[in-house]
Amino acid sequence: MRVPSQPFGLKNVYPGLFKRPGANKPDQPISPFQRLCQLVFGTQASHWLEPIIAPFRLKLLFLIGLGMFSSILALTPPYLTKLVIDDGLMAGDRSALITWSLALLGLGMLALALGAVNSLIHMHYSVSMLAQLRGWLVHTVLKSHPGWRSNQQTGDLLSRLDGDAGEVQQFAFNALLTGLSSMFRLIGGVAMLMVLNWQLGLIAMVLAPIEGAFLAWARPKTENHARAVRTQKGKFASRLAEMLHGLVTIRMIGAEGASNEAILRDQTGLNRDLLSAQRWGEFTRAIPQALSAVMRAAIFLIGGLMVLDGRWPLGSLIAFLSYLGFMTGPMQSLLGLWHAQARAKASLSRLNELVQETHQNHPPLNLSNIDGESSVLDLPEAAKIRLAGPSGCGKTRFLSNFRFPTPTLKGVVRLHGMKLEDWSLEELRRDVAFVPQVPFLIRGTVRENLTLINTESSETEQIKCLELVGLLQRFTGRQRKGECIHSCLDVMIGETGLTLSGGERQRLCLARALLTKFSVLILDEALSEVDPEQVGRIIKIIDAKWCHTTRIITTHGMADAHGAFDMVIELPEHRALEVAN
Repeated sequence: MRVPSQPFGLKNVYPGLFKRPGANKPDQPISPFQRLCQLVFGTQASHWLEPIIAPFRLKLLFLIGLGMFSSILALTPPYLTKLVIDDGLMAGDRSALITWSLALLGLGMLALALGAVNSLIHMHYSVSMLAQLRGWLVHTVLKSHPGWRSNQQTGDLLSRLDGDAGEVQQFAFNALLTGLSSMFRLIGGVAMLMVLNWQLGLIAMVLAPIEGAFLAWARPKTENHARAVRTQKGKFASRLAEMLHGLVTIRMIGAEGASNEAILRDQTGLNRDLLSAQRWGEFTRAIPQALSAVMRAAIFLIGGLMVLDGRWPLGSLIAFLSYLGFMTGPMQSLLGLWHAQARAKASLSRLNELVQETHQNHPPLNLSNIDGESSVLDLPEAAKIRLAGPSGCGKTRFLSNFRFPTPTLKGVVRLHGMKLEDWSLEELRRDVAFVPQVPFLIRGTVRENLTLINTESSETEQIKCLELVGLLQRFTGRQRKGECIHSCLDVMIGETGLTLSGGERQRLCLARALLTKFSVLILDEALSEVDPEQVGRIIKIIDAKWCHTTRIITTHGMADAHGAFDMVIELPEHRALEVAN
């Protein structure tokens, strides 16, 4: 049996991205970048977040350098303004006025162009990082065990993959850039304040510890508000997703009133949390702004009196007030970044829960009750096998081991003479075709749905499989309003296959599986909504054409329609199953 030389799945799409969390050995030194990630995001989150951010280190350094240069340029205009006023206007020197005014104009144009370039590069790198983060999270969800999904809400998962991932990425990308740029501007602003008037500079610096103490007090509440809003958004989105998914059924059974009331109730809860978070946000922004306004007024008053007394030039006062903004603005930005980290922390905790939950193991199913006292189950090659048992006994759970090789069985399953756990993941995904009871279709053409698994199948093969499952006539010659369809494969299918009946959806999914090069075909109630006559015809063709493959079929009814079986495996009642601890 061939062992794949490279990892299977999205690891090949994003090379170097899907580093195993905690892959560093205990005796390996931790790099400064890893220490920084642990400091900013916490040890737990940095295990999986640091490998995603690491490829962007050089890009971040480039943007930091660009930001530093922009900060240096930004420190110059206030001093040039001082020269225009003091050396030009107040001194009556036309030459100096023209020279410094042109210098101010040229510097402004350079800053404008540099800002545009910086913004475009920043956006390019930022969206790339977001794509990597979401790609990793989606990969984590896709490789999770089916049992995990049953306990999740669609809207909440969307909220985490979209909103929480965006919040974390924005902070991860902007924290270093904004923090270092603000620090540089703050240091430069304080230095220029001291150059212009050190006494007033010392007065201005009193503002920093006051604002810091206030925001340190407010930070835990900011995190709580952020988490409440994120959780409520996920709950509301889940309610909407449920309503849209069951829209037809809701109208059929007359449950519109109850559904509407539930959505309004969740919307009311979301509005309450949003308003509470907004009020808190306005309060935490208002206090630092009020303190800055008081400080600016005091500087304006004291400095103005000094100008009136002739002890200080007017241009110096104007430049001082500008540099005061260089101190208060970056200081508030740094303190705001501290609060942004609290909001990102709330999102990180939700993403941590997602990552941890997808890796949880499910209690194993005991095989000793399936075949007497034996805990070994042999599935021979080229056999037609029926997996029988009452509803809820664990048939789907048993079959999931052929696609998700996780420790969910207490015992040994041999497939074609080899233990199931000895099959590589790539071989299982390549050789085992699985058709579940609930069909999965996307909004797109018949061709797009047929090639979700095997993109290399020819049009002739696709049409033959449609004919095999009895769908060729259904799609042939069909036209959409205002659009001519040249092939049955170009027929559009609605979201989740809503334009088809339940049996048609199941048969289309079966056709998709038959286009793959499988050695094992699993039909888990895959034709439960198809009439017995059609089932008998399809199974008869499959038995003849794919007689060399192993076919495992589960069905509650219509067992006779599936023809004779080489082997029947009876799963006992659910209450008789032992669950290993």
